[in-house]
Amino acid sequence: MDKIKLQAELRELHGSNANKKLRHEELVPGVLYQRGEETLNIQILQKELNRVVREAGTSSIVALELGGKERQVIIKDYQRHPYKNMFLHVDLLGVNMNETLKVNVPIVLLNRDNVHVQPSVLMQALNELEIESLPADIPAQIEYDVEFMELEQSVYVKDLDIDTEKVTVITDLEELVVSLTEPKEVVEEETEEVDPAAVEVIG
Repeated sequence: MDKIKLQAELRELHGSNANKKLRHEELVPGVLYQRGEETLNIQILQKELNRVVREAGTSSIVALELGGKERQVIIKDYQRHPYKNMFLHVDLLGVNMNETLKVNVPIVLLNRDNVHVQPSVLMQALNELEIESLPADIPAQIEYDVEFMELEQSVYVKDLDIDTEKVTVITDLEELVVSLTEPKEVVEEETEEVDPAAVEVIG
């Protein structure tokens, strides 16, 4: 699999006014921090960050090109504008490929539109899983195929297909991930028809 690359530059200006100016220039202010090293203020093109977040999410390793050096990082956190399609800030975490890392990995339900038992209601109770592993062993996502689930079936963290030799699951193994239930019937209240002849006219 090809590396997901992200280009960034060191950021000289700081503070809310400087950040507003950066965003106006379609740049995202951010920080890069790593244990034992100085935290760096950085800036990234909006379109560049948007592409990498779409490809890598917050669990895949990204090759960050900064100051002529390539660093291995993950996108630890980011903030989006509440209604504009833009990032406000991003936090990158530099990783040591020989040290374990705790991350949240998305849980993706496959074939959720093709569940063979119909009518039914599919409810996803857990959207991500907290794990710990070496950076190279972090899965991009955890998948579960729901096409052949049965009515009243529940799937828990312990039922997910995870390579436990490489990955330690931190989330409670008994936590519910997804369930399939019968749709609840909506009972319409019957309205009594009123005989017009029985209505007393006043006045």
